[in-house]
Amino acid sequence: MLVQKKQELYVYEQEAASPAPKIVQKADKQLRVKCLILVSMAILIAVVTTMQSAAIVQAGYDLVKVKSQVAKLEKENELLRLDIAKLKSPQRIEAIAMNELGMVIPKNAYFAAAATPSADQSLTVPVQPESIAEQMLSAIKVHKAEASKGR
Repeated sequence: MLVQKKQELYVYEQEAASPAPKIVQKADKQLRVKCLILVSMAILIAVVTTMQSAAIVQAGYDLVKVKSQVAKLEKENELLRLDIAKLKSPQRIEAIAMNELGMVIPKNAYFAAAATPSADQSLTVPVQPESIAEQMLSAIKVHKAEASKGR
């Protein structure tokens, strides 16, 4: 019997020491709203940052594309300049004149030359004035000289 009583007491003590009931608090609605706003703002910032990065990457691709087009056009421009130089060459013009137009190079070339002045005769070449003011001044000087000769 003694053993039996100890077990009863032991069982009784366990029942008496049962955990206290949990107190359930009502959820704070303002806290939930604040958390929702915070998460929404974080998502919005992430979306805006992603869009900006995509725009920067696209602009970089466009820049590379435009640079390659510029290089291609510059190379084409250089080839066109080379073609122009070939078309302007005197040898090509001479060949066209002889073959297509039937022109011939003269065997004897005659030209007239002016008599060369002697050492005591000086050859004066009038210099063209550069501006209108200089032209007017030179005209006034010439007329003064002519007027003084006649009187």
